[in-house]
Amino acid sequence: MGKNKYFKTALGIYISYGMLGMILILLSSNLVFLTKQFNTDAAGISFLISAEGIVRSATLYIAGRLSDKYGRKKFLCLAPLVMIVFLVGIPLSPSYELAIVFSAFAGISHAFMDAASYPTLMECFPKTPGTANVLIKAFIATGGALLPFIIAFFVERNMFYGNTFFLIAIILFINGVFIMGRKFPDKTEIAASNQEVQENNNIVSEPVFRKEGIAVIIIGFTSNSIYTAFQMWMPTFGQKMLGLSQLTSLKFITYYSLGAIVSVFILAKLLQNTIKPVLVTVVYPIIGIVMLILLLIFKTTTIAIISFTLAGFSSAGVLQMAQTTMGELFWKNKGAMIALVSTASGIAAAVIPASTGLILRHFGIVAVFYFLLVIYIIGIIASIVAKSRYDKVYGR
Repeated sequence: MGKNKYFKTALGIYISYGMLGMILILLSSNLVFLTKQFNTDAAGISFLISAEGIVRSATLYIAGRLSDKYGRKKFLCLAPLVMIVFLVGIPLSPSYELAIVFSAFAGISHAFMDAASYPTLMECFPKTPGTANVLIKAFIATGGALLPFIIAFFVERNMFYGNTFFLIAIILFINGVFIMGRKFPDKTEIAASNQEVQENNNIVSEPVFRKEGIAVIIIGFTSNSIYTAFQMWMPTFGQKMLGLSQLTSLKFITYYSLGAIVSVFILAKLLQNTIKPVLVTVVYPIIGIVMLILLLIFKTTTIAIISFTLAGFSSAGVLQMAQTTMGELFWKNKGAMIALVSTASGIAAAVIPASTGLILRHFGIVAVFYFLLVIYIIGIIASIVAKSRYDKVYGR
């Protein structure tokens, strides 16, 4: 990858996602400060977070179509500028209502970034698109892991909590300028790349959106549903079912994240020569559902540690593999088509917290994980359909 002439372009995109990994948990990580600033409670801040997801989902497809038409670079340069409005606006906002508006800017920026980044990486690295896209997950995870240390730096010195926001804004601005000066594949290169992909992969039939397209979109929904549900409810499972303390239960998130990070780097290597992204969308959910079944049968701390670690391993990169698969199948307008998968994942991020919360309230934590079992089954069926159709399109 380092020898590719678009390596610096990709680096700029990855840095953006490192910052996004921080931004995605920025509001929840500053809950105490924000509830006091806006005179609200945790539910009020949760709505701010949901506003970002709702606006992102509503904007993604349009952003994808526009990036296909007007070019990826424009949107990758606009994304950090729009996000800076959020990062500067939230700490300085005098009212909760205005903060909601600033959260909407974050959603628009996130949509611009997703709509342009995934197709750009596929166009920059046409021979290893899966590897290029799955590394996004590693940078998001790394950013999220670094954020607590940045927050702690300012808090321990009794400095304004907004300095964390401002620091991220500065890095995003510098990176935006960096991206602005980078070279992107032009239309001729993209067309040649698409032609090469078509010839090298022995495409024998046209993809059908109502079959494999819908299947991949469903994978986008189920993969993020699984990720969101595990992240939310692992500690509760530890406390309610295993009798662990809150602090001990929170360690399950660490195990889950470690499994995900290890998985990303293994995938990055395997996707270069060995496997296709669509195969990952089949195999990983099967690993995940086996781990979930073991957890529900045995309900012990040791099994929980193993299950959650391997569940994290098997959830990492599935969304990125679905997006890559969609781009491979519908290469002629990959920006718009990948945006549909991203939209499905955004809907999952908005729907799953509310639905699983209701299940928990009325039926208990075990019912939440049985509901997760159903989501796994739907995802596996969709992935089998997508794999079967992918093989037919590529004559395998």
